[in-house]
Amino acid sequence: MRALSYSGEREVTCHDRADPRPAPNEVLLQMKAAGICGSDLHAYRQPGPDFLANARVPGHEPAGVIAEVGSQVEGWSVGDRVTAYFRQVCGTCHYCRTGHSNVCINRGGSYGVGLGTADGADAEYMVVQASLLFKVPDDFSLEDAAIVACQGGTAYYPLTRLGASGQDVLIVSGLGPVGLLATLFGSHMGAEVVGIDPSAARRALAERLGARKTFDPTIAPVGEQVRADYPEGADKLVEASGAMAAHAAIPGLLRPLGMAALVGLGSSEFKIPLGQIVHRELIVFGTSIFPTTQYEDIWRFCRRHGIAPSQVVTERFPLEQGAEAFRLADTANTGKVCFAFS
Repeated sequence: MRALSYSGEREVTCHDRADPRPAPNEVLLQMKAAGICGSDLHAYRQPGPDFLANARVPGHEPAGVIAEVGSQVEGWSVGDRVTAYFRQVCGTCHYCRTGHSNVCINRGGSYGVGLGTADGADAEYMVVQASLLFKVPDDFSLEDAAIVACQGGTAYYPLTRLGASGQDVLIVSGLGPVGLLATLFGSHMGAEVVGIDPSAARRALAERLGARKTFDPTIAPVGEQVRADYPEGADKLVEASGAMAAHAAIPGLLRPLGMAALVGLGSSEFKIPLGQIVHRELIVFGTSIFPTTQYEDIWRFCRRHGIAPSQVVTERFPLEQGAEAFRLADTANTGKVCFAFS
């Protein structure tokens, strides 16, 4: 099969390798769509030894059809349209059993990203534990499913924790694919969405997806820009960039008692003067992808509002052009970049 691997910093190679075979509890997935996520770009910029030494296949947003079923797998058949939860969660700990699988304390690693050595989705075939599969609804595309598998869920989940609604001015800080999806979903939840990003192309796309206004944080203090139109500040905020400057701007963007969900992982530290949070009673919390219990909710929401997650896709590439796909995604000036398979 054809597959991608990192060969150095910001270097991607497409090469031939043996087709994987499923273990008794796994299925073999023939890929039809796969997305590039910001977490993939972290490894692309600085690949660790697990990627370089083992030619580990990146990508954790798979969607395709089952090509082979392991001997112990029940409930799945060849030809089923599926995606997968990329975190190898245990399913038995307190958090998995109470609907919070995204914070499983017994994670075994992840497919194509982060911990572990499991190969990911940027290949013609991929093996996946059957317990981590999701059925793809017939009325949505496999590209839609690849997006929901990570970034769609990552955008939807914090909006539900924030309780975004028509009562709210909602700021989305960082208009990469997660921020664009938060804009799309948040606007259909009724919120007045305000986007922030230095990229003119991304701001324009956010406005097409439902943002009422967008602001460039590089031309003037973004809090001052936003408060010129919203003097009291926003009610709620999704921070999707992870940039330290974006973190520092949060208190100036929110009204007292406002809420912020931290989603982006663009930096390793979070620093805001404590008094800016305490004295204005701001609520700031983190979210990590999405719990498996929300998977069907996301499709119901999209169906009810007549939207497709793939609306955020602006670039599609065959696997053989993997180097160009990653290079373009790394510019932070596009919408979602996906791989399409024949």
